[in-house]
Parts: sequence; C-alpha cells; structure tokens
Amino acid sequence: MIMEKQKPDSSREKILQAVRNAQQRTAAVSSLYDVEAVYFHPDNLLDVFVKEVEAVAGQCLVFSSMEAMLDHLAELAGRRGWDYLYTCDTELAGQATIRGIAAGNDPGRFENMQAAVTSCEALVARTGSVVMSSVPAAGRQVYAYTPVHIVIAREDQLVAYPEDALRLLQARYGNRLPSAMGFVTGPSRTADIEKTLVLGAHGPKELIIFVLKN
Repeated sequence: MIMEKQKPDSSREKILQAVRNAQQRTAAVSSLYDVEAVYFHPDNLLDVFVKEVEAVAGQCLVFSSMEAMLDHLAELAGRRGWDYLYTCDTELAGQATIRGIAAGNDPGRFENMQAAVTSCEALVARTGSVVMSSVPAAGRQVYAYTPVHIVIAREDQLVAYPEDALRLLQARYGNRLPSAMGFVTGPSRTADIEKTLVLGAHGPKELIIFVLKN
C-alpha cells in the first residue's frame, strides 16, 4: 500500500518562521546599542532612587540622623491623626512611644491599622523599588495589607539594578531563600476598570520611604 506523504502543517511553520524572524530582528537591534549607555549605572544611587520613587507616586525622605528620622515619624503620625503605628520592630515602637505615639504589633490592631512601619532587604535605585521578604518579623502580611506603608532603610542598602538585589539576596541566604520576596515599586495600583489608574486597590495607597544617610 502506498502511503501518501503528509504535507507539513503550514500554520505551524508560519508561527515558527515568525519566531525566527523576531529573534533575528532582536539580535540585530540589540547589537546597535550599548546596554550601559541606555541603562546607565548611576553615580549617585541615592539621588536616582529619590527621583525614581517620586516618579511612581511614592515619597522618599532622607535624614542625616536616626533622631531626626524618628522625630519626623512622630510628627507625621500626629499630623495624620494616626493613633497607633503598627510595627514589629520593638526598638522603633519604644522610640515612638517616647515621642508620644503608640506603636507595636498588637494583633487586635492589625485589621484596622492606619499605617505600618517595616524594614526592607534592599533599595533599587534605577527602578525606585523596595525589596521586601518574609524574613523580617513583619513577615509578608504587613507590607501588603497596610493602607500606608512606611519603610525605614539605610543608604548602604542601595543597589543599582534589580539583578544586583537578587545577587545580594542569594549571597545573604544561599540556598535557603525566603519563602516570599517582592519588589515594591510605588503604591499599589490598577487600571483594570476603563484604564483609569487607581492607587491602593490591592495594597498600600501610600508608600513613604525614610532613608538614613551613611
């Protein structure tokens, strides 16, 4: 019996050819540009970070001393009418209490928290991102749930690119990476409904970052 030779699937071949063409175009275009010229390594990580945070509707304040930072935190809480700052940092809670602001991690206060203060793993200058993980005492819930997320960080936690942050986490934790890691870039946002941007739809409506200079 003579078997009829099957014709190649023309649709499949068209798709594969389109992929091959796209790969060739990508290779041709990428060879025209110097990556460092486009995604330059910033000379001043802190200045770039502040600019990028503000570009994504976040706030970044820089302080020269811990005392000045804590004083501003207390002033902000008083001005905004926050009667309780949720934080798992016992030292920070104590300093806030000294300044007349109730603070702590009372479970009964969790669902109705007005603002929360956390630390972070790193800051990414080129994207204005805060790198969070489940390792700190606050875990993964606080920074995703609070209406106002206040991050306290140090200038020496700044890295240039997201890949630098990933390498930092790999060096810090080795093969025991945190169960949850995330890059927080500005307040939570969505444009699902009629392409109208809404802040705070799936998480914090405000992101405020306090950076302590070295």
